[in-house]
Amino acid sequence: MDRDVVRRLAEWNTGGLPVTTLYLDCDGRRYPRRGDLVRRGEDLARRACDQIDRSERDAWLSVCRDVQRIGDFLREELQRKGPIRGVALFACSGAGLWEAVTASRSLRDRLVVGPRPHLVPLEALVEMAESFCTAIVDREKARIFLSSLGEIEEVSPILDDVPGRHDQGGWAQARLGRHIEDHVHRHLKRVADALLRLHQRRRYDHLVLAGPEQAVAELERELHDYVRRTILDRTSLPLTASAEEVLDRALALEMDLEDRREREAVDRVAQEAGADTGRAVAGMGPTLAALEENRVDTLVVRDGLQATGVRCSSCGHLALDGRRCEVCGSPTEDVPDLVEEAVEAGLRLRCRVETVRDGAVLDRSGGIGALLRF
Repeated sequence: MDRDVVRRLAEWNTGGLPVTTLYLDCDGRRYPRRGDLVRRGEDLARRACDQIDRSERDAWLSVCRDVQRIGDFLREELQRKGPIRGVALFACSGAGLWEAVTASRSLRDRLVVGPRPHLVPLEALVEMAESFCTAIVDREKARIFLSSLGEIEEVSPILDDVPGRHDQGGWAQARLGRHIEDHVHRHLKRVADALLRLHQRRRYDHLVLAGPEQAVAELERELHDYVRRTILDRTSLPLTASAEEVLDRALALEMDLEDRREREAVDRVAQEAGADTGRAVAGMGPTLAALEENRVDTLVVRDGLQATGVRCSSCGHLALDGRRCEVCGSPTEDVPDLVEEAVEAGLRLRCRVETVRDGAVLDRSGGIGALLRF
């Protein structure tokens, strides 16, 4: 998954036929059994045919074939091995469109049938994706990897000719020892410089240092302050580690980071909103108002939360209820999934969206809240 995929989908011409888009959370921590995952996806997909008038025969048949194709994929083709935690499916059978995009981050379940692929969640995921740099180092070699969105590449192997030790004693051995340490220092300085150049050129978000404890500590002392501030973890990986092993470690750290952010976001919403500091809001009404005012930095939603509401047919204002818009007075229309509308608004505004599994604290405030920019 990358920007090229999003661009290709955005440019696809269906000749006026509708596109069926399905987003599905495949996180094994939430849904360990494949059968449950398939049932959820098929239940969502079946609703697509109901959204098309049968009198529009070509469109209706195309969407029905989309539903069949989605079911076949979920039952027989989707592989949840490795980093896959979400999947986005785009189909327009009548126009030959089929694209299955897997993601290393969870995606909220969503079905959309419309004139073009529904790309907002995918665009937001690509836009907000974080990158991990892993440097495996010892006293004479180093390997540097970059990973993001479940993909990894080895950027640069570094090999320096560090002299070996010998068994002679006395002054000669001491001089050789200083000579070796000087070579090691220059080697680690080269690695530190390479990490700084890479940070300036590719701007990775997190740095993982791996290798023998002494070598990692010496390398850390050589790092530029900009680079040192990105260190997320210090771990042990052999220089012979495969790219898949490095990626697995980075993904495990990403999951831990995501879990920690979820907990911190929930706690901050509860504390700040409870103390009425103006830095957070809780509950559907205040959260919708903050989104409308473009004040939200992080939207926090309990997984599985559902709510109905209304939308103004004129200005688009969202509310819990009311036959007339409280902003412009125009008639309102029912919105079956107000939570999804709120998430969609947050994604369009480029807010971070945290979907939390353990929402007990958040539930006391309606299951939804937001950290504010101002």
